[in-house]
Amino acid sequence: MLELKNICFNYGLRRILDGVNFSVSSDEFVGIIGPNGSGKSTLLKIVDGLLHPKGDVLLENKKLESYTRKQLARHIAYLPQETEFSFAYTVNEVVRMGRFPHIKGIGYYSPADEQVIDQVLSLMEVNDFCERSFNELSGGEKQRVLIASALAQQPKILLLDEPTTALDLHHQIAIYQILKEQQKNKNLTVIIVTHDINLAAQYCERLALLYNGKILSDGRPDDVLKFQVLQDTFGVKVYIDINPITNSLYILPYA
Repeated sequence: MLELKNICFNYGLRRILDGVNFSVSSDEFVGIIGPNGSGKSTLLKIVDGLLHPKGDVLLENKKLESYTRKQLARHIAYLPQETEFSFAYTVNEVVRMGRFPHIKGIGYYSPADEQVIDQVLSLMEVNDFCERSFNELSGGEKQRVLIASALAQQPKILLLDEPTTALDLHHQIAIYQILKEQQKNKNLTVIIVTHDINLAAQYCERLALLYNGKILSDGRPDDVLKFQVLQDTFGVKVYIDINPITNSLYILPYA
């Protein structure tokens, strides 16, 4: 479905990505992990067509640049780390923006559009404050609204950059569970950048570890999350064990 071939990208003279080869199949749940500055966010922006690297990005066997922005938005939804609006849009208006790639004619929302909007407002538990100004919300509330807008887009691929950073533990778990359900029930491919290795190990079927602009390791969580690899890339000793309840790995740092 998605393939990156020999991707290189610089900010000025600084090499951020250096010969990255990476492919994702339909309906995968992939976590991208790695230290700060390893190129994780840059990789997502390249997949969304916001940055133009050396190398090729193929979406359904077509080069990414062959898609118009509206065509691309029907395939890919991207949620960056931070999103702000200069205008005081309501929650409802922000979520409705996610339907833009599907709007026909002069911009009227069809009954099907309205149904999708209502569903994601409820799914993300934001319908109770849908008439409030987005700019007045807490960080966690804003993030839930933005995820609702991305889901309203009904993409085939959802790119998320640190989506649970501003959320409390309840909503962190809820977001991952919703994403997992969408992956299974809506045939959604999820690619998520995260620093929370434990949540990634629990919910992602596959992890890609970026380090110094290269994919150092790519595979199942238990194949990627090795003691020596994590110590070398993050510069800290870790304790790795199996969570007896979820049967997933969990990692604790120690001095």
